[in-house]
Amino acid sequence: MQIALPSTVNRVDDAFVLRELFLDAEAEQFEANRRAARQAEHLADVLEFARTHSDLYVNVDFDPRLTDGIPPLGGDATLAERCAVLEASSRLRLTDAEVRSTAALAQQAREQLPRVWQAARDGLITLAHVKAATVQLVAFVAGSDTVAGFDELIRDVAVSATVAGTRRQARVIADRLTARTRTQRHADALSRRTIYVDAAADGMSWVTALIATERAHAIDRELTLTAKHLTVGERDGRTTQQIRADLFADLLTGGDASTVKTKVLVTVPLDRLAPEARASVRGSNAALGQVVGTTGMDLNRDCLIPGVGPVDDATARQLLLDVGAFTRVITDPVTGVILDMDRRSRTATIAQREWLALTHGTCVRDGCERLAIDADIDHYCAYHGPGRGETDIGNLDPLCDPDHALKDTTLLQHHRREDGSIEVRFPSGHTTTNPFTGLHDRVRALLDSRPEPTTHPPF
Repeated sequence: MQIALPSTVNRVDDAFVLRELFLDAEAEQFEANRRAARQAEHLADVLEFARTHSDLYVNVDFDPRLTDGIPPLGGDATLAERCAVLEASSRLRLTDAEVRSTAALAQQAREQLPRVWQAARDGLITLAHVKAATVQLVAFVAGSDTVAGFDELIRDVAVSATVAGTRRQARVIADRLTARTRTQRHADALSRRTIYVDAAADGMSWVTALIATERAHAIDRELTLTAKHLTVGERDGRTTQQIRADLFADLLTGGDASTVKTKVLVTVPLDRLAPEARASVRGSNAALGQVVGTTGMDLNRDCLIPGVGPVDDATARQLLLDVGAFTRVITDPVTGVILDMDRRSRTATIAQREWLALTHGTCVRDGCERLAIDADIDHYCAYHGPGRGETDIGNLDPLCDPDHALKDTTLLQHHRREDGSIEVRFPSGHTTTNPFTGLHDRVRALLDSRPEPTTHPPF
Protein backbone atom coordinates (compact mmCIF):
# COMPACT_ATOMS: atom_id res chain seq x y z
CA MET A 1 0.00 0.00 0.00
CA GLN A 2 1.28 3.44 -0.87
CA ILE A 3 0.53 6.61 1.08
CA ALA A 4 0.35 9.86 -0.86
CA LEU A 5 2.35 12.60 0.90
CA PRO A 6 1.77 16.27 0.21
CA SER A 7 4.38 17.67 -2.09
CA THR A 8 6.84 20.29 -0.97
CA VAL A 9 5.32 22.67 -3.49
CA ASN A 10 1.86 22.32 -1.92
CA ARG A 11 3.23 22.95 1.54
CA VAL A 12 4.98 26.09 0.36
CA ASP A 13 1.81 27.34 -1.31
CA ASP A 14 -0.27 26.63 1.79
CA ALA A 15 2.27 28.36 4.00
CA PHE A 16 2.12 31.41 1.73
CA VAL A 17 -1.68 31.53 1.96
CA LEU A 18 -1.59 31.15 5.74
CA ARG A 19 1.01 33.90 6.05
CA GLU A 20 -1.10 36.25 3.92
CA LEU A 21 -4.15 35.55 6.06
CA PHE A 22 -2.20 36.39 9.19
CA LEU A 23 -0.86 39.57 7.59
CA ASP A 24 -4.39 40.63 6.68
CA ALA A 25 -5.52 40.03 10.28
CA GLU A 26 -2.57 42.03 11.61
CA ALA A 27 -3.25 44.90 9.22
CA GLU A 28 -6.87 45.06 10.38
CA GLN A 29 -5.75 45.04 14.01
CA PHE A 30 -3.26 47.85 13.43
CA GLU A 31 -5.94 49.95 11.72
CA ALA A 32 -8.44 49.22 14.49
CA ASN A 33 -5.87 50.32 17.07
CA ARG A 34 -5.21 53.55 15.16
CA ARG A 35 -8.93 54.30 14.84
CA ALA A 36 -9.50 53.68 18.55
CA ALA A 37 -6.63 55.98 19.50
CA ARG A 38 -7.87 58.72 17.17
CA GLN A 39 -11.39 58.48 18.53
CA ALA A 40 -10.09 58.68 22.10
CA GLU A 41 -8.13 61.82 21.21
CA HIS A 42 -11.17 63.36 19.56
CA LEU A 43 -13.25 62.70 22.68
CA ALA A 44 -10.59 64.30 24.85
CA ASP A 45 -10.57 67.32 22.53
CA VAL A 46 -14.38 67.54 22.59
CA LEU A 47 -14.50 67.66 26.39
CA GLU A 48 -11.66 70.18 26.57
CA PHE A 49 -13.34 72.40 23.97
CA ALA A 50 -16.63 72.22 25.88
CA ARG A 51 -14.90 73.24 29.11
CA THR A 52 -13.23 76.24 27.50
CA HIS A 53 -16.35 77.28 25.55
CA SER A 54 -18.99 76.69 28.21
CA ASP A 55 -21.34 79.27 26.70
CA LEU A 56 -22.18 76.71 24.00
CA TYR A 57 -24.04 74.65 26.57
CA VAL A 58 -24.60 76.63 29.74
CA ASN A 59 -27.59 78.88 30.24
CA VAL A 60 -26.02 81.81 32.07
CA ASP A 61 -29.42 83.42 32.64
CA PHE A 62 -31.11 80.47 34.32
CA ASP A 63 -33.23 81.06 37.40
CA PRO A 64 -32.09 78.79 40.28
CA ARG A 65 -35.71 78.52 41.41
CA LEU A 66 -36.51 76.59 38.23
CA THR A 67 -34.23 73.67 39.08
CA ASP A 68 -36.55 71.93 41.55
CA GLY A 69 -34.13 72.81 44.31
CA ILE A 70 -31.19 71.09 42.62
CA PRO A 71 -28.08 73.29 42.81
CA PRO A 72 -25.72 73.53 39.84
CA LEU A 73 -23.07 70.82 39.68
CA GLY A 74 -20.18 73.28 39.78
CA GLY A 75 -18.88 76.00 37.55
CA ASP A 76 -19.92 76.60 33.98
CA ALA A 77 -17.03 74.47 32.70
CA THR A 78 -18.24 71.48 34.71
CA LEU A 79 -21.79 71.84 33.45
CA ALA A 80 -20.60 72.20 29.86
CA GLU A 81 -18.43 69.11 30.16
CA ARG A 82 -21.35 67.06 31.45
CA CYS A 83 -23.45 68.22 28.50
CA ALA A 84 -20.69 67.25 26.07
CA VAL A 85 -20.39 63.82 27.69
CA LEU A 86 -24.14 63.34 27.34
CA GLU A 87 -24.07 64.33 23.66
CA ALA A 88 -21.07 62.08 22.93
CA SER A 89 -22.83 59.21 24.67
CA SER A 90 -25.89 59.69 22.46
CA ARG A 91 -23.92 60.09 19.24
CA LEU A 92 -21.54 57.17 19.76
CA ARG A 93 -23.89 54.81 21.63
CA LEU A 94 -21.51 54.69 24.59
CA THR A 95 -22.21 55.07 28.28
CA ASP A 96 -21.26 58.27 30.06
CA ALA A 97 -18.57 56.35 31.94
CA GLU A 98 -17.09 54.99 28.69
CA VAL A 99 -16.91 58.48 27.20
CA ARG A 100 -15.23 59.91 30.27
CA SER A 101 -12.79 57.05 30.78
CA THR A 102 -11.76 56.95 27.11
CA ALA A 103 -11.19 60.71 26.97
CA ALA A 104 -9.33 60.71 30.28
CA LEU A 105 -7.13 57.82 29.14
CA ALA A 106 -6.11 59.67 25.98
CA GLN A 107 -5.51 62.94 27.82
CA GLN A 108 -3.41 61.33 30.55
CA ALA A 109 -1.39 59.16 28.19
CA ARG A 110 -0.48 61.85 25.68
CA GLU A 111 0.53 64.21 28.49
CA GLN A 112 2.49 61.80 30.71
CA LEU A 113 3.33 58.78 28.52
CA PRO A 114 3.94 60.24 25.04
CA ARG A 115 5.93 57.24 23.79
CA VAL A 116 3.22 54.80 24.83
CA TRP A 117 0.54 56.99 23.29
CA GLN A 118 2.46 57.33 20.03
CA ALA A 119 2.61 53.54 19.82
CA ALA A 120 -1.19 53.50 20.14
CA ARG A 121 -1.57 56.19 17.46
CA ASP A 122 0.70 54.12 15.19
CA GLY A 123 -1.54 51.09 15.75
CA LEU A 124 1.12 49.02 17.49
CA ILE A 125 -0.80 48.62 20.76
CA THR A 126 -4.42 48.74 21.92
CA LEU A 127 -6.06 51.15 24.33
CA ALA A 128 -6.07 48.29 26.84
CA HIS A 129 -2.24 48.29 26.69
CA VAL A 130 -2.27 52.03 27.30
CA LYS A 131 -4.55 51.63 30.29
CA ALA A 132 -2.31 48.91 31.72
CA ALA A 133 0.53 51.44 31.67
CA THR A 134 -1.36 54.51 32.91
CA VAL A 135 -2.77 52.79 36.00
CA GLN A 136 0.80 52.62 37.34
CA LEU A 137 1.32 56.38 37.13
CA VAL A 138 -0.09 56.78 40.64
CA ALA A 139 3.13 55.18 41.86
CA PHE A 140 5.18 58.19 40.78
CA VAL A 141 5.46 61.62 42.34
CA ALA A 142 3.97 64.25 40.05
CA GLY A 143 6.63 65.65 37.73
CA SER A 144 9.12 62.93 38.55
CA ASP A 145 11.92 62.41 36.02
CA THR A 146 11.50 58.65 36.36
CA VAL A 147 8.14 58.82 34.53
CA ALA A 148 10.02 59.37 31.26
CA GLY A 149 12.09 56.26 31.92
CA PHE A 150 8.96 54.29 32.75
CA ASP A 151 7.35 55.54 29.53
CA GLU A 152 10.27 54.32 27.42
CA LEU A 153 10.57 50.93 29.13
CA ILE A 154 6.88 50.05 29.14
CA ARG A 155 6.45 51.16 25.52
CA ASP A 156 9.06 48.60 24.46
CA VAL A 157 7.28 45.94 26.50
CA ALA A 158 3.79 46.76 25.26
CA VAL A 159 4.56 46.52 21.53
CA SER A 160 5.52 42.86 21.93
CA ALA A 161 3.42 41.65 24.89
CA THR A 162 -0.18 40.86 25.65
CA VAL A 163 -2.28 43.19 27.78
CA ALA A 164 -1.85 40.89 30.79
CA GLY A 165 1.90 40.75 30.25
CA THR A 166 2.09 44.52 29.89
CA ARG A 167 0.08 44.99 33.07
CA ARG A 168 2.36 42.65 35.01
CA GLN A 169 5.60 44.20 33.73
CA ALA A 170 4.29 47.74 34.25
CA ARG A 171 3.71 46.90 37.90
CA VAL A 172 7.22 45.45 38.25
CA ILE A 173 8.89 48.41 36.52
CA ALA A 174 6.90 50.94 38.55
CA ASP A 175 7.85 49.17 41.79
CA ARG A 176 11.52 49.49 40.92
CA LEU A 177 11.42 53.09 39.70
CA THR A 178 9.15 54.76 42.22
CA ALA A 179 10.37 56.44 45.38
CA ARG A 180 7.04 55.93 47.14
CA THR A 181 6.63 53.02 49.50
CA ARG A 182 4.07 50.29 49.02
CA THR A 183 2.29 51.53 52.13
CA GLN A 184 1.84 55.00 50.66
CA ARG A 185 0.67 53.62 47.34
CA HIS A 186 -1.74 51.21 49.00
CA ALA A 187 -3.26 54.04 51.03
CA ASP A 188 -3.96 55.94 47.81
CA ALA A 189 -5.31 52.85 46.07
CA LEU A 190 -7.57 52.06 49.01
CA SER A 191 -9.30 55.40 48.54
CA ARG A 192 -10.43 54.20 45.10
CA ARG A 193 -12.27 51.11 46.40
CA THR A 194 -15.65 50.55 44.79
CA ILE A 195 -18.25 47.98 43.82
CA TYR A 196 -20.52 47.68 40.80
CA VAL A 197 -23.14 45.35 39.38
CA ASP A 198 -23.07 44.22 35.76
CA ALA A 199 -26.15 42.52 34.35
CA ALA A 200 -25.73 39.07 32.79
CA ALA A 201 -28.28 36.88 31.00
CA ASP A 202 -31.24 34.91 32.34
CA GLY A 203 -31.90 36.90 35.48
CA MET A 204 -28.29 36.81 36.73
CA SER A 205 -25.74 39.57 37.43
CA TRP A 206 -22.04 39.88 38.23
CA VAL A 207 -21.07 41.70 41.42
CA THR A 208 -17.53 43.11 41.23
CA ALA A 209 -15.73 44.87 44.05
CA LEU A 210 -12.37 46.62 44.21
CA ILE A 211 -11.16 46.08 47.78
CA ALA A 212 -7.91 45.50 49.65
CA THR A 213 -6.15 42.30 48.60
CA GLU A 214 -6.05 40.84 52.10
CA ARG A 215 -9.75 41.27 52.54
CA ALA A 216 -10.43 39.78 49.12
CA HIS A 217 -8.41 36.68 49.98
CA ALA A 218 -10.02 36.48 53.42
CA ILE A 219 -13.45 36.50 51.79
CA ASP A 220 -12.37 33.91 49.25
CA ARG A 221 -11.00 31.59 51.93
CA GLU A 222 -14.00 31.97 54.20
CA LEU A 223 -16.39 31.13 51.36
CA THR A 224 -14.30 28.12 50.30
CA LEU A 225 -13.78 26.70 53.80
CA THR A 226 -17.42 27.16 54.75
CA ALA A 227 -18.54 25.41 51.57
CA LYS A 228 -16.16 22.50 52.15
CA HIS A 229 -17.39 21.89 55.71
CA LEU A 230 -21.07 21.66 54.81
CA THR A 231 -22.61 18.24 55.24
CA VAL A 232 -24.08 16.32 52.32
CA GLY A 233 -27.57 17.31 53.43
CA GLU A 234 -26.62 21.00 53.68
CA ARG A 235 -25.04 20.95 50.24
CA ASP A 236 -28.41 19.99 48.72
CA GLY A 237 -26.79 18.82 45.50
CA ARG A 238 -24.98 22.11 44.91
CA THR A 239 -21.44 22.37 43.63
CA THR A 240 -18.79 24.16 45.68
CA GLN A 241 -18.94 27.18 43.37
CA GLN A 242 -22.73 27.36 43.67
CA ILE A 243 -22.46 27.19 47.46
CA ARG A 244 -19.81 29.92 47.47
CA ALA A 245 -22.09 32.17 45.42
CA ASP A 246 -25.05 31.49 47.72
CA LEU A 247 -22.95 32.20 50.83
CA PHE A 248 -21.69 35.45 49.32
CA ALA A 249 -25.24 36.62 48.65
CA ASP A 250 -26.44 35.48 52.09
CA LEU A 251 -23.65 37.34 53.89
CA LEU A 252 -24.54 40.59 52.15
CA THR A 253 -28.32 40.27 52.42
CA GLY A 254 -28.66 38.61 55.80
CA GLY A 255 -30.49 41.52 57.42
CA ASP A 256 -27.64 42.70 59.67
CA ALA A 257 -28.83 45.75 61.55
CA SER A 258 -25.60 47.57 60.71
CA THR A 259 -26.14 47.31 56.97
CA VAL A 260 -27.87 49.87 54.81
CA LYS A 261 -31.50 49.02 54.17
CA THR A 262 -32.62 49.26 50.56
CA LYS A 263 -35.89 48.81 48.76
CA VAL A 264 -36.24 46.76 45.60
CA LEU A 265 -39.60 47.02 43.85
CA VAL A 266 -40.96 43.79 42.37
CA THR A 267 -44.36 43.76 40.72
CA VAL A 268 -46.39 40.56 40.78
CA PRO A 269 -49.74 40.55 38.91
CA LEU A 270 -52.37 38.94 41.10
CA ASP A 271 -53.17 36.12 38.70
CA ARG A 272 -49.51 35.06 38.76
CA LEU A 273 -50.17 33.90 42.29
CA ALA A 274 -52.94 31.66 40.96
CA PRO A 275 -51.87 30.28 37.56
CA GLU A 276 -55.26 28.75 36.88
CA ALA A 277 -56.73 32.25 36.70
CA ARG A 278 -54.60 33.33 33.75
CA ALA A 279 -56.92 32.00 31.06
CA SER A 280 -59.66 34.36 32.16
CA VAL A 281 -57.59 37.54 32.05
CA ARG A 282 -54.84 37.08 29.46
CA GLY A 283 -54.89 37.37 25.72
CA SER A 284 -53.26 35.11 23.15
CA ASN A 285 -49.97 37.00 23.34
CA ALA A 286 -49.38 36.54 27.05
CA ALA A 287 -45.99 35.03 26.28
CA LEU A 288 -44.77 38.34 24.95
CA GLY A 289 -44.02 39.85 28.34
CA GLN A 290 -42.34 43.16 28.75
CA VAL A 291 -39.58 44.29 26.42
CA VAL A 292 -36.79 45.51 28.67
CA GLY A 293 -35.98 49.17 28.23
CA THR A 294 -39.28 50.36 26.77
CA THR A 295 -41.01 53.27 28.42
CA GLY A 296 -44.29 52.62 30.17
CA MET A 297 -44.09 49.08 31.51
CA ASP A 298 -47.11 46.78 31.44
CA LEU A 299 -47.55 46.04 35.13
CA ASN A 300 -50.47 43.72 34.43
CA ARG A 301 -48.59 41.23 32.30
CA ASP A 302 -45.40 39.90 33.90
CA CYS A 303 -43.62 39.77 37.22
CA LEU A 304 -40.72 42.17 36.90
CA ILE A 305 -38.18 44.34 38.63
CA PRO A 306 -38.75 47.83 37.19
CA GLY A 307 -35.79 49.04 35.21
CA VAL A 308 -34.14 45.62 35.26
CA GLY A 309 -36.55 43.25 33.57
CA PRO A 310 -38.93 40.32 34.05
CA VAL A 311 -38.46 37.67 36.70
CA ASP A 312 -39.95 34.20 36.54
CA ASP A 313 -43.18 33.53 38.39
CA ALA A 314 -41.67 31.09 40.88
CA THR A 315 -39.00 33.59 41.90
CA ALA A 316 -41.55 36.37 42.28
CA ARG A 317 -43.84 34.18 44.39
CA GLN A 318 -40.91 33.13 46.58
CA LEU A 319 -39.93 36.78 47.05
CA LEU A 320 -43.46 37.50 48.18
CA LEU A 321 -43.39 34.59 50.63
CA ASP A 322 -39.98 35.61 51.98
CA VAL A 323 -40.86 39.24 52.55
CA GLY A 324 -44.14 38.40 54.26
CA ALA A 325 -45.77 41.72 53.31
CA PHE A 326 -46.55 43.63 50.16
CA THR A 327 -48.03 46.86 48.87
CA ARG A 328 -51.15 46.50 46.76
CA VAL A 329 -51.12 48.62 43.58
CA ILE A 330 -54.57 49.14 42.08
CA THR A 331 -54.54 50.23 38.46
CA ASP A 332 -58.26 50.97 38.34
CA PRO A 333 -58.91 54.54 39.48
CA VAL A 334 -62.37 53.71 40.87
CA THR A 335 -60.72 51.92 43.80
CA GLY A 336 -59.95 55.24 45.41
CA VAL A 337 -56.14 55.05 45.18
CA ILE A 338 -55.34 58.57 43.95
CA LEU A 339 -51.84 59.13 42.65
CA ASP A 340 -52.55 61.74 39.98
CA MET A 341 -53.77 64.48 42.28
CA ASP A 342 -52.86 68.15 42.22
CA ARG A 343 -50.82 69.01 45.29
CA ARG A 344 -49.59 72.32 46.66
CA SER A 345 -46.27 70.84 47.84
CA ARG A 346 -43.28 70.60 45.52
CA THR A 347 -42.10 67.26 46.91
CA ALA A 348 -43.65 64.12 45.44
CA THR A 349 -45.27 61.63 47.79
CA ILE A 350 -43.81 58.20 48.44
CA ALA A 351 -46.73 56.71 46.52
CA GLN A 352 -46.02 58.94 43.53
CA ARG A 353 -42.32 58.12 43.56
CA GLU A 354 -43.00 54.39 43.65
CA TRP A 355 -45.65 54.67 40.93
CA LEU A 356 -43.19 56.50 38.66
CA ALA A 357 -40.53 53.88 39.39
CA LEU A 358 -42.97 51.11 38.53
CA THR A 359 -44.25 52.64 35.31
CA HIS A 360 -40.94 53.87 33.91
CA GLY A 361 -38.33 51.55 35.37
CA THR A 362 -35.39 53.75 34.37
CA CYS A 363 -34.59 57.42 33.95
CA VAL A 364 -36.81 58.69 31.13
CA ARG A 365 -34.00 60.37 29.18
CA ASP A 366 -33.14 58.56 25.92
CA GLY A 367 -30.50 55.91 26.44
CA CYS A 368 -30.18 56.31 30.22
CA GLU A 369 -30.29 53.01 32.11
CA ARG A 370 -30.09 54.35 35.67
CA LEU A 371 -32.93 52.97 37.79
CA ALA A 372 -35.97 55.20 38.29
CA ILE A 373 -36.24 54.15 41.93
CA ASP A 374 -32.95 55.95 42.60
CA ALA A 375 -33.76 58.97 40.41
CA ASP A 376 -34.81 62.52 41.25
CA ILE A 377 -38.43 63.43 40.58
CA ASP A 378 -38.49 66.24 38.06
CA HIS A 379 -41.34 68.63 37.31
CA TYR A 380 -41.51 68.67 33.50
CA CYS A 381 -43.14 72.10 33.77
CA ALA A 382 -41.20 73.81 36.56
CA TYR A 383 -43.00 74.06 39.90
CA HIS A 384 -41.80 77.64 40.30
CA GLY A 385 -42.23 80.24 37.62
CA PRO A 386 -45.03 81.61 35.44
CA GLY A 387 -46.22 78.19 34.25
CA ARG A 388 -46.23 76.66 37.74
CA GLY A 389 -46.31 72.99 36.96
CA GLU A 390 -48.20 71.06 39.61
CA THR A 391 -46.95 68.07 41.58
CA ASP A 392 -49.12 65.47 39.91
CA ILE A 393 -48.23 62.31 38.02
CA GLY A 394 -48.86 63.90 34.63
CA ASN A 395 -46.16 66.50 35.30
CA LEU A 396 -43.58 64.29 37.03
CA ASP A 397 -40.71 62.35 35.49
CA PRO A 398 -37.97 60.24 37.06
CA LEU A 399 -34.68 61.83 35.97
CA CYS A 400 -31.40 60.51 37.30
CA ASP A 401 -29.36 62.96 39.32
CA PRO A 402 -26.87 63.82 36.51
CA ASP A 403 -29.64 64.49 33.97
CA HIS A 404 -31.84 66.34 36.43
CA ALA A 405 -29.01 68.70 37.33
CA LEU A 406 -28.51 69.63 33.65
CA LYS A 407 -32.16 70.37 32.98
CA ASP A 408 -32.97 74.11 33.07
CA THR A 409 -29.41 75.04 34.12
CA THR A 410 -27.98 74.47 30.63
CA LEU A 411 -28.98 75.12 27.04
CA LEU A 412 -29.99 71.51 26.53
CA GLN A 413 -33.66 71.28 25.57
CA HIS A 414 -35.74 68.45 27.03
CA HIS A 415 -38.89 67.40 25.17
CA ARG A 416 -41.34 64.76 26.36
CA ARG A 417 -42.80 62.36 23.80
CA GLU A 418 -46.24 60.81 23.92
CA ASP A 419 -44.78 57.59 25.34
CA GLY A 420 -43.30 59.52 28.28
CA SER A 421 -39.66 59.31 27.16
CA ILE A 422 -37.52 62.45 27.03
CA GLU A 423 -35.48 63.48 24.02
CA VAL A 424 -32.63 65.94 24.43
CA ARG A 425 -31.69 68.54 21.83
CA PHE A 426 -28.14 69.91 21.92
CA PRO A 427 -26.87 73.31 20.74
CA SER A 428 -24.87 71.53 18.03
CA GLY A 429 -28.14 70.39 16.44
CA HIS A 430 -27.91 66.77 17.56
CA THR A 431 -31.09 65.21 18.98
CA THR A 432 -31.22 61.97 20.92
CA THR A 433 -33.38 59.08 19.79
CA ASN A 434 -35.17 56.40 21.75
CA PRO A 435 -33.42 53.12 20.87
CA PHE A 436 -36.47 51.12 21.95
CA THR A 437 -39.10 52.91 19.87
CA GLY A 438 -41.40 50.36 18.28
CA LEU A 439 -39.48 47.41 19.72
CA HIS A 440 -42.43 46.14 21.72
CA ASP A 441 -44.69 46.19 18.65
CA ARG A 442 -42.06 44.44 16.52
CA VAL A 443 -41.69 41.63 19.04
CA ARG A 444 -45.47 41.33 19.24
CA ALA A 445 -45.66 41.12 15.44
CA LEU A 446 -43.11 38.31 15.43
CA LEU A 447 -45.18 36.41 17.98
CA ASP A 448 -48.36 37.00 15.99
CA SER A 449 -46.68 35.63 12.87
CA ARG A 450 -45.84 32.32 14.48
CA PRO A 451 -47.90 29.36 13.21
CA GLU A 452 -50.49 27.98 15.57
CA PRO A 453 -49.26 24.84 17.39
CA THR A 454 -50.65 21.63 15.98
CA THR A 455 -52.33 19.00 18.14
CA HIS A 456 -50.43 16.13 16.55
CA PRO A 457 -46.86 15.94 15.18
CA PRO A 458 -46.67 16.52 11.40
CA PHE A 459 -46.02 12.92 10.46
